[in-house]
Amino acid sequence: MKKAILCLLGGVLANCQVFAQQAPATTTTTTTTAAAPPAEQKITVYGFLRNDVYYNSRRNLDLRDGVLDVYPLDATNLPTRTGTALTANPNDDANAVPQLGYSAIVTRLGVRMGGISAFGAKISGTLETDFFGITNGTAGSGSGTENLLRLRHAYVAMDWTKNQVMIGQYWNPNFIPKCFPGTANFSTGIPFNPFSFVPQIRLTHKLGKEMSLMGMIFGYDLAGFSPAGTFAVGSGVDAQKFATMPAFAAQLGYENKKFLASVGVEGNTLTPKITDTKNTTTGVYGATGTGNVQKNISNSLFTLNLLAYAKLTTDKVTMKFHTTYGQSYTQYVGMGGFAEYRDATTGEWKYAAQNQLNMWGELIATGSKKVQPAIFVGYLQNLGLSDAIASSSIKAGTLAFQGRGISSATGRAFDNMMRISPRVDIYSGKMKFAFEYELSMMKWADIDGTVPNADGTLPTSTSFKASTSSLARPFDATNSRISAVMVYNF
Repeated sequence: MKKAILCLLGGVLANCQVFAQQAPATTTTTTTTAAAPPAEQKITVYGFLRNDVYYNSRRNLDLRDGVLDVYPLDATNLPTRTGTALTANPNDDANAVPQLGYSAIVTRLGVRMGGISAFGAKISGTLETDFFGITNGTAGSGSGTENLLRLRHAYVAMDWTKNQVMIGQYWNPNFIPKCFPGTANFSTGIPFNPFSFVPQIRLTHKLGKEMSLMGMIFGYDLAGFSPAGTFAVGSGVDAQKFATMPAFAAQLGYENKKFLASVGVEGNTLTPKITDTKNTTTGVYGATGTGNVQKNISNSLFTLNLLAYAKLTTDKVTMKFHTTYGQSYTQYVGMGGFAEYRDATTGEWKYAAQNQLNMWGELIATGSKKVQPAIFVGYLQNLGLSDAIASSSIKAGTLAFQGRGISSATGRAFDNMMRISPRVDIYSGKMKFAFEYELSMMKWADIDGTVPNADGTLPTSTSFKASTSSLARPFDATNSRISAVMVYNF
């Protein structure tokens, strides 16, 4: 197959050369030295065939045939709360059921191009795809676009002596190709490690032999990785487009043969809604009745994220650490998001971002080339809104949360999540077998502001944290996942 593709590409290039040679000659008769033949473009086909088999002890929020598991779902049989009294629910927890799944959709195919020059730079490019699809089914695994081709990477890199410019779709700035979880289940690092591909323009400048500075502007990925929730203008992709402000990121990095580390910052601007109704008499937005006209609005939300990571490689072990702190990681298949509500006086839409801490570490024993045991540990914490929203500032019935893991409709929120995943990787030639146990523990509770005080009165504000009250119906959702993976690289 690889030879056939190369022959086909070679035939196309040969035809292009013949066409160029048949172009009309110029009338100039000056004798010149024959031009050097153009550099030959090199094409490399690569990828892998992969099959996953997994077992879950509990239902999860998962995507695409269940191979991407994000977190264990909350209980469905929570006690009923009436004021300060709790009444036990006689129903079984519908999410406390096991699953067994099989999938090959992570299989990947890519093409690398290079060997030519332009604008004084060495030019290379990558086109990469898999069969992961871009949307998740509403009725469960297999009902979305699973098994359909998805564009992963499509970029061109221009390399000079000290600078590189990359243009196209590639990893988001928080995903570090040289420092990401090597877990058997590729989604074990999710939601602790931000994951997605984004269209971007990236500039990397070498400050010295071991130091570099990277800066980039970028947009959101496809709708499948954009913030969850309902937007008046569509998906989170639209929410960024209508903000007319590209997201940006910068990182200062250090790297030598054994150690690499970096710190970075990222900023995003969203405009979740672009139109609203305004009463011509009162000037209040979102009012009902006569006298309303449509108005274009531009209320925006700015989010800020911080990044730090490090990796140490020795003959015996490889150690990795990665942490992010910031807001709205939903677009990176992460947790959290932002709150939206109408101002109680003006009716205007207002937004507040939720803060979150994500971190993970991994230790791999690399003393053997054939058998490598490893362990991954991830942790994240919901830190809530920077400033609690006072109930008196909210127009009744308008407060909502857009994102993942927090629901204003159910009144539930995650507090923290921990994942521990030991595994063993077995290598032979181009084949790999991996076996992994994944323990995920998610703490759930009612959102603060919805849980009554001891005297039965409601709190006067909410920060969208999980309440610590004994009336908050806390629940620890735990899932044990066993995965077996086969990979054939080519």
